[in-house]
Amino acid sequence: MGNTEGLRRRALEHGDIPDLMALVEEAGWNQSERDWDRMLTLGTGLGLSDENGRVIASAVALPYDGRIGWIGMVLVAKPWRQRGLATELMETCVAHLAADGLIPGLDATPAGEKVYERMGFCGTMTLSRWRREARSAAGSAMPQVLPEDLGWITALDARAFGARRDGLIASLAAGCGALANRETAFLFIRPGRTATQLGPLCAFDETRAAELLDLASGTLEGALLIDVPDDQAGLPAQLTDLGFTRERPFRRMFHGDPDAIGDPALLFAAAGPELG
Repeated sequence: MGNTEGLRRRALEHGDIPDLMALVEEAGWNQSERDWDRMLTLGTGLGLSDENGRVIASAVALPYDGRIGWIGMVLVAKPWRQRGLATELMETCVAHLAADGLIPGLDATPAGEKVYERMGFCGTMTLSRWRREARSAAGSAMPQVLPEDLGWITALDARAFGARRDGLIASLAAGCGALANRETAFLFIRPGRTATQLGPLCAFDETRAAELLDLASGTLEGALLIDVPDDQAGLPAQLTDLGFTRERPFRRMFHGDPDAIGDPALLFAAAGPELG
């Protein structure tokens, strides 16, 4: 257990979002208030607060389809680091998800990978974050997903990810831009704190995925982020041509040694490490 003397463990609430955004900003992450609202609505947040009630550590678990429990937003304020608080929150999330029959999953940074391996997580794929800085572009508004599109988008996302994420897809469709080739490919475009996150991007083939990525990059003016599986070997050249640079790696990991999860051939960009 971490050194939690003077701290109170409790569920995170929507009223904690200002404290949670302070953690995001200190870490230099990209999540917005809307992202926190989405995650606390769809999942369960666990936090540690100090004697003044301020949240100084966080973790979120998102249940997907009674199969996968996605863990993200493991953050600790700088003065409280190196005390085992992140590990304690992780262990609590894993225990709760496993008790509910869910397979805990996450996208690990290189620094966290060895820690998670000791906790029983196994790697399944690697991803790379690519960034494009702000530039001039067409600047057109992104079309919204139509209600009649939610069925096939949710089904295609489930095949790619490994579990249905009806709540997440509906939330993204209601609050984000999107592009789609009907029943063959889709891309969500989610505003972040410092950059727009592209993803998830799912498609039946690379050509359709590349078309949507090309269109998004040519339309959006601000900084862009996209997390691409390294097995999608054709996209790095396209991303480079579009002005993206590789920023950092992630490893997708699941607790234990589960059967194959999802179809990686259909996944061209993840939703982000906080969403899976």
